[in-house]
This record gives sequence, C-alpha cells and structure tokens, in this order.
Amino acid sequence: TQKNTSKEGSVCNRRLVIDILKISLDPPKNVSVSISPSGEIVEGSSVTLTCSSDGNPPVKIYTWFKGSTSVGEGKTYSIPNIRSEHSGEYTCQGRNDHGERRSTAVKINVLCKLLVIVLTSISPSGEIVEGSSVTLTCSSDGNPPVKIYTWFKGSTTVGEGKTYSIPNIRSEHSGEYTCQGRNDHGERRSTAVKINVLCKLLVIVLRSPEITTIIIIFVLSVSDPPKRVSVSISPSDEMVEGSLVTLTCSSDGNPPVKIYTWFKGSTPVGEGKTYSIPNIRSEHSGEYTCQGQNDHGERRSTAVKINVLCKLLVIVLSCIR
Repeated sequence: TQKNTSKEGSVCNRRLVIDILKISLDPPKNVSVSISPSGEIVEGSSVTLTCSSDGNPPVKIYTWFKGSTSVGEGKTYSIPNIRSEHSGEYTCQGRNDHGERRSTAVKINVLCKLLVIVLTSISPSGEIVEGSSVTLTCSSDGNPPVKIYTWFKGSTTVGEGKTYSIPNIRSEHSGEYTCQGRNDHGERRSTAVKINVLCKLLVIVLRSPEITTIIIIFVLSVSDPPKRVSVSISPSDEMVEGSLVTLTCSSDGNPPVKIYTWFKGSTPVGEGKTYSIPNIRSEHSGEYTCQGQNDHGERRSTAVKINVLCKLLVIVLSCIR
C-alpha cells in the first residue's frame, strides 16, 4: 500500500510540474486594442490606443504599428492633435520571454474639421473669347467628402455643384471666381481665379496711297469709356491757305465709340469720325481735339495744332509822273 501511495504521489508531482511548464512556456494570448474616444475621431482631437493581453508570464514589451511601420512602444499609444495623415490601420504587438503575438488591426478614420478647396481647372485653359463656353471645376480632399459646392463671383453666389459652366460667355462675366466646399465638419473657400473675357477678333484696315496695313487685335472685353483717343492730320506737312485738310479720330474703346465730337479750343465745330476743312483759311489756325463717347463714358484726345500758311501776296506800286 505504501508503495502504491508513493507511486501516486510521484505521478501527481510530475503532472503538476508538466502543467506549470505548459503555462510558463506560452507567448502572449488574446492581444487586443481599444480606442478612446470610441466614436467619430475629428481632426484636432486627442486619441489613445490601449493594448491588453492575458499572456502568462505578462507582456514585457508592447510595440505599436501603423501598417507595417513601428510608431511607438508602451501599453498605450497616444496621438494628440490628430490629423488626416494619422488615418490608417493600427496593431499592437505583445512580447514576453516565450514569444510574441500581434493584435488584429483597428482602423482610424480621421474626419476633417476644415477642407482644402482647390479650383482645379478652367476649360478652356487659354484665352477666353466672347461667345465661347467656359467650365470651372472644384475639388477637395475633405473627409468626409464635400456635400455642397457653392460658386461665387466676387461676393455674389452664382451657382452650386462641383462644376460651374458659363455658355456663350460675355464681357460682363469677367471677374474673380471662387469655390466654397462644405461637409459635416466645416467649410472653406478656394483662392480666387480671374477670368478676362476677350472680344471676338477685331480687324482694322488702314489705307493710304502708298500702303495698306491690316491690324488684327484682341481687346479685353470690359466695360470702359473710350481709350487712347487720338487725332491724325492729312496732309501731315505744311498747310497752305486754300487747301483741303482732314482730321481723323481713332479710339480702341470697348464698346466702340458712338459719337465723335470735334473742338477748336473749347468750341464744338463738328461731329463724326473725320472733320474736313475745305479751302482752309488763316482763321482756321488753332488747336483741335476730338472727343469719343460710348455707353460708359467719354474721353478727349490731346490737342493737335493747325498753322495755316498764307499764299504769297504780291503788291505792285506804280508811280505816275
């Protein structure tokens, strides 16, 4: 009986030793991660990840990973003032004397308070000619995505949507445009882009007996009074009494000049793009200006001076004796 008892005791002892060895040879078990706060994570807030494990012996080293990159150590991993670039999958790895084990991944999705709004494109990207169609496109990297895009010309709302189109564009569409994006966490406006609408092709033909010149111009289509009003004289050399003199007024105003008015000094002397003086006399000498007027104002040229030369006057005195 004693022998049997001693045998049973030795078997129990062996079992106890084996069980202890089994427990002590385990790497960490049930490694898991919890997140605080547990709800939506908004840009600028503080987030803490906590790792837990029931391994025996206890975990000696906790290592944190974002994807496959090590980002920290310790039972907790904190991200103060979290940003969108912190979004991703995080895991915790626990290590003890007998091995290591990693948790399943937890995903962090950082929601943006404010958005980065970019007015990405204007189509066409080159010169914008009156009568063409223009499309502005807006984009944002906001998270969650933008719900509402609003378009402004200056401070005035002109439309909604990711794109804003202007068919048959006119000079009055010239100006600065911005796009504003809004999501659940805020709004932001893009920097302004400027649209200058160009007039359709303007062709000016200047003719003289010696040469014909063709000038092709694109003019900015803005609502301005006449610009660069100037006067030319024909003939351009000496003016002799009795000859024909013609003054011609020109302007590149947009819209075009409606009324040309001619002045000698401060006195109006005629209307029209040209002013002719047939059989000119000395009393026509003086300073002449041309005034151009359109729907948006008027402007006067600098003065040109006419100096009429008299024909030779011969007086013959004969004596009577």
